[in-house]
Order: sequence, then C-alpha cells, then structure tokens
Amino acid sequence: MKDVLAIDGLSFSHGKRQVLRNATFRAQPGEFLALLGVNGVGKSTLLDILAGLREPDGGTVEIDGRAQRAWGERELAQRVSHLPQAIHADLPFTAEQLVAMGRYPHTDRWFESEEDHRLIQAAMERTHCWHHRQRTFGTLSGGERQRVLLAACLAQGASTLLLDEPSTFLDIEQQLHCFSVLREEARRDKVCIAATHDLNLALTHCTRLLVLSEGVIAYDLLSSEAQRDQAWLRLFSSRLRIDSTSAGTPWVWYQ
Repeated sequence: MKDVLAIDGLSFSHGKRQVLRNATFRAQPGEFLALLGVNGVGKSTLLDILAGLREPDGGTVEIDGRAQRAWGERELAQRVSHLPQAIHADLPFTAEQLVAMGRYPHTDRWFESEEDHRLIQAAMERTHCWHHRQRTFGTLSGGERQRVLLAACLAQGASTLLLDEPSTFLDIEQQLHCFSVLREEARRDKVCIAATHDLNLALTHCTRLLVLSEGVIAYDLLSSEAQRDQAWLRLFSSRLRIDSTSAGTPWVWYQ
C-alpha cells in the first residue's frame, strides 16, 4: 500500500536545544497514530512541521508521494488538516462560519456550494456542535470550541488529519466520542495522527503508537503489541503497567 506520509531524518532545534533528531516513520491509509511522550519532547513541533508551519533543520517530508514543499498552499490544505493545541478564543465568527473556513481549499473565495454546506453540517453534527452553529465562537466553552475546531478539520476533507491534543477541554463522554470519530476517519482510508497524554484513549482507539523521547521516536509499535512489550511505559513512569479489564480491553494502570 502506498504511503500517505513519508518522514525521513527530521531534525529541529529551538536555539541551542535540539527538539527533534532523525525522526523517521511512514503512515498508510487506515492508520490512526497516537503521538505520545512527556511534556517538551517535540510532539507539537513534529505536527507543526508535518502541517508545513515550521521548517525543519534537516530531513524530508513527503505527502502522497511528493515532497511537501512541492505542493502549493491550497493543494497542501486539500491533503492535510491541522488542529493546533491553542487558538484565539475571541475570533469574531459564528461556529458555523469558522467550520466553513475548513472548506476554503475546495471553494470559491466568497461562496460555498450546496455540497460545502452539506459537509459543514455533517461535520458539526458528528462533533455534536451543530446546535451551536449561530453562536459566536468566543461565547462557547473550551470544550464547545474544541468540538467546533475538530468539525472544521473534518469539513476540510483532507486525507491526513494532524491533531494536537484533540481531547483537551472535553468531558469524558466527549473525549471518547472525539477519538471514536477520528478512528472512523482513519477507517475511511485516511491517516490520523493525534498527540495525546491519555494513554488509554491511545490504546483503545489508535492502531499504532509513536513514542517520542529525547527528540527521537523511541518506540513505534502497534497498539495490539503494547501490552506484550511494556518497556515503552517506562518513558512515562516506572509505576505504570498494562493489564486487561474484565472485558479483555488493555488498560494502563498506575501502581
């Protein structure tokens, strides 16, 4: 199967501090990757590079078999959507207008088609925020804003979704729903990469785990293998272990 993403030897530094070094991996249609690691290991930086927001010091990024730099801005936006970790809350738009911005790579600058409106509504319904469509973005709670931003990513229709802590601000039910929606997107022959600190959401919803440590991808393993080889957990704490629940679901426990 053809790689949607091919990342080779990425490096990046903030001043004298090297955040990423020789980061290398591939991603194919149908994969939902969890990007894991403690604070400050470079998860957000890696996603920013893949989204074209930062220039790496070295290495290459290929999207759909073509160098990232070779795609025009609109072409890249048709292929890659990005949910950042933070966004200004005082944007002077309604929730629906903000989600409609996700359609800009596919539409005339000023007008949306009936198909665009259908996709906008479908995305907002999937993320449980259609009933907020006429509310100004800044009047929404943190969790409500997060669902609107996720809807914008879905409406964009890209083949690769990059999400920086997408379950931030969400209550437990909405966290589970968020990751279920992303798993559905991956099953539609897309690639989803989500940075998260929730190891259990990653284990139960993602197909693959990328664990960053000291700027490198220290572990790249299938979620189904995570319980058999638990060495990767030591990068978070020596007091973590994975056992199966009574339903047979692997679960991370703190001892």
